Amino acid sequence: MRGFILAGVTALGLITASASATELAGVEIPSAIRAEGQGQVWYLMGTAQVHRSFVPFYGLALHGPTGASGEAQLSQGLTPLQITLVWYASELPKAQVQDHFRKLFEQVTTAETRSRVAPRLEKFIEMLPAAVRGEKVVFYYSPDAGTRVTLSDGTAANFAGIEFNRALISMWLGPQADAEVREGLTGSASGG
Repeated sequence: MRGFILAGVTALGLITASASATELAGVEIPSAIRAEGQGQVWYLMGTAQVHRSFVPFYGLALHGPTGASGEAQLSQGLTPLQITLVWYASELPKAQVQDHFRKLFEQVTTAETRSRVAPRLEKFIEMLPAAVRGEKVVFYYSPDAGTRVTLSDGTAANFAGIEFNRALISMWLGPQADAEVREGLTGSASGG
């Protein structure tokens, strides 16, 4: 009987976990992932939508290890995390995608920071493809190794350097980021 109850509780836990998965632009975002090179399971911390002219532009999902919390800890690059971006835009030329990210980066950094990280910023901007609904860009960040950006087609690039990576993460998690996006990803209330 005890085994039957344990199996029932386990099954209920699996149903609950799968029920908390979410969807962005028709792409299922799991409630838990096994992060690249990590032994532990990372859980979905939050999701958010970035809008352009009041229309969903792309969705974001943040996964992190148990215990990862706090906007400051996340935006300062003190904990590993994974951000998955899923395009809502049906089709957007590469130049417009690049322009969006260049402007977003400028909003969260100083001119001095941009001058110091310019080669990495240009490498990041150049790798971005045209937007297609449902296509993903995955940002896997480790404090020790930097950020690995992987596109839907498998193209990937690594970006080292804490200053660049803090700025990259800050586009959505930093103090200058859109408050609704930041709070949606971190699950925090305003004022933090």
